[in-house]
Amino acid sequence: MRTKKGLVSLLLTIMMLGSILGGCGSAADSNANSQGAGDSTKAKAEKIVFAMPSFNRIPSDIGRVTDAINAITVPKIGVEVDFKIFGPADYAQKVNLALQSGEQMDVFTTLGQFTSYVSKSQLYPLEDLLEEHGKELLAILEQDFGPDMLKSTTLNGHIYGIPVNKGVSIPTNFVYNADMLKEVGFSADDINSVEDLPQIFEAVKQKYPEVIPFGPVNVNPSDPGLILLLKGMYEADFLSDTTGIGAVIGDDSQVLNFYETEEFKSGVTMMREWFNKGYLEKDAATTSIAFSDMISSGRGFSYMASYSGLEAAKALSAQTGKNLEMKRIAPYYFETGAVNMVSWMVSSTTKAPEGAVKFLNLLYTDEELINTVLYGIEGEDYVKVGEHHVKYPDGKDASTVAYTAMLSTGIVGSESLQYQLEGVNWSDVELKLQENKETKKSPFFGFIFDPSEVKTQMSAVTNVVNQYLPGLVCGALDPETTIPKFVQALNDAGAEAIIKSKQEQLDQWIAAQNSQ
Repeated sequence: MRTKKGLVSLLLTIMMLGSILGGCGSAADSNANSQGAGDSTKAKAEKIVFAMPSFNRIPSDIGRVTDAINAITVPKIGVEVDFKIFGPADYAQKVNLALQSGEQMDVFTTLGQFTSYVSKSQLYPLEDLLEEHGKELLAILEQDFGPDMLKSTTLNGHIYGIPVNKGVSIPTNFVYNADMLKEVGFSADDINSVEDLPQIFEAVKQKYPEVIPFGPVNVNPSDPGLILLLKGMYEADFLSDTTGIGAVIGDDSQVLNFYETEEFKSGVTMMREWFNKGYLEKDAATTSIAFSDMISSGRGFSYMASYSGLEAAKALSAQTGKNLEMKRIAPYYFETGAVNMVSWMVSSTTKAPEGAVKFLNLLYTDEELINTVLYGIEGEDYVKVGEHHVKYPDGKDASTVAYTAMLSTGIVGSESLQYQLEGVNWSDVELKLQENKETKKSPFFGFIFDPSEVKTQMSAVTNVVNQYLPGLVCGALDPETTIPKFVQALNDAGAEAIIKSKQEQLDQWIAAQNSQ
């Protein structure tokens, strides 16, 4: 039944000279022995490549942060890390190029492509290594999420990934410039659902003609804000696939083309109305400018995105330089893809699988390591201001500090061990962990679609989705005339074969669950 419910110094010891001759001799011997031991330890360490996406400015040299990481990992677990960071737009391409060329790439993340990596046999099965080298990791996952988290990355009895241990319940939030909202005569109390937004947009448009009332946080067709909004409102499960082809809604196990449903049509019709009234920029579907940049420049008022907890607006305010607030618009709904969307994996071609898992275990359980990865070196890149909180050094911010990957806090390690920026209420982290356990799960949570039999169709369908979906979710295309063309193009590309394959696999999965 379909129901509607209204997102990281080695100290040099100076030996005191007892006598010129004897002192020099003993100091030199001591120093040589110390360096030899260090070189020996590092030489024996397993070497891995750890590639992480960073949403902050990427410095030209991260060598000192890499050295700081290895000062932790080499003595603790005997693993030497080659730390690489790439921007989000380049990350998948860089990782895939390394995997295909044979370049070393040991630990990397999915960014929504878990099933694709599985279907290409590019992942190392982790269950045995986790049992031996990941006991602490497994314990913290169960503590912070519950016993079901690894179901989202388990296929045919093999664990292929470690989901990021964060607040993965990410309700859809309306993010807005609070100063503008007040100036046009509204408050947060006036925002309770999407139906409340048009009157606010109209007021913003009238008072600030040069400001765009609303924009998509991005136009990535695999993860548009509107689709996440609709998923929460209608309890849609896309069955561990980001194309939107083959979804179930609520408890009904019938697999549907989501783009043929009345739920999808209702959502894009709303966006079309907003577009026609001038609430979105005309090139919203094709622009490469993130709407957060529009807000930073004072030319944007609001957008919709998914955030866990209630404090994300503080970090967004620091990032944009504007007084931002956010209000939940729709609840979250746990499907398998919601958890494995950001998971850490080990390459099937790794020559150091044990070292990779040892590193992952430490990354999720060691406070010093995770915060070095995220924030760099204490005293240089950040300053601690409490047990859980940090700030940038005086005179520095996220764009001028030598190193920070603060915006990657939600895609790596365990959030319960991560420092928060000064001003963020620590209770928000506790709320996120609570909501992980309380958010409603799809009855089909744990089902992972294996697309190997329809890889050609999946590729063709993805191209069609990329062609039509941005224009629809940004209101630039008329749903009445475009959806039929969209659906026809999807069917021509093989959507029906994908839906049939999903239905067969889902039926088999349900039968297996019922027999347990």
